[in-house]
Amino acid sequence: MKEWLLIVWIGTSTNLQVIGQHWSEEQCQTRAKEVQADLGSSFTVACTQDLKEGRSQLPKRGAVQGVAK
Repeated sequence: MKEWLLIVWIGTSTNLQVIGQHWSEEQCQTRAKEVQADLGSSFTVACTQDLKEGRSQLPKRGAVQGVAK
């Protein structure tokens, strides 16, 4: 049995925060709705079993213009 991770995407695909772990998708989705209501539309809340899976659902980034230091 895999656990479901409740994550908040903050801006880009590499900037996220895991805010919960749940044993069923239903529990995770219920909590995600509560968190999304608290945060508003500024952040994206999602349930996933694999962080790579979650990243692949985001749009691809454009061409890299340089390296930030």
